[in-house]
Amino acid sequence: MRLPLALLLGLAVTIAACAPAADNIPADVDVAVHMQDYRVLLSTATAKAGTVRFGVKNEGNMEHSFELIKTDLPFDQLPTTGDARAKEDGLVKQVKSLPVGKVSVVTADLAAGKYVIICNIAGHYQLGMRAALTVQ
Repeated sequence: MRLPLALLLGLAVTIAACAPAADNIPADVDVAVHMQDYRVLLSTATAKAGTVRFGVKNEGNMEHSFELIKTDLPFDQLPTTGDARAKEDGLVKQVKSLPVGKVSVVTADLAAGKYVIICNIAGHYQLGMRAALTVQ
């Protein structure tokens, strides 16, 4: 009975060792952005004006993108286009393609104001991939 359990545990350790290491968000970013399937989670909803470093990780099961938009509109009321994307008026920074499990570090010089972080792959914004960020 113990031998099969030991073999099973050994196999699990071997499989885990062969799995690719996940990219991690660096600890020194100002805002960690977790892109999940149909939601965006931020480590903080505020940042100080000036140079802001974002660590953006795709934690979903499909490709996502990262758009940082300066706007006075509520984060869930950006106008959309005919191809199910949000209009990118006020676009500050963008990562057009963020593959599953990957991390991108994005640096932006931000003035005080309201910003929206979205995934603008067709339909993703409307499905909830958006978050508000206030820069003070």
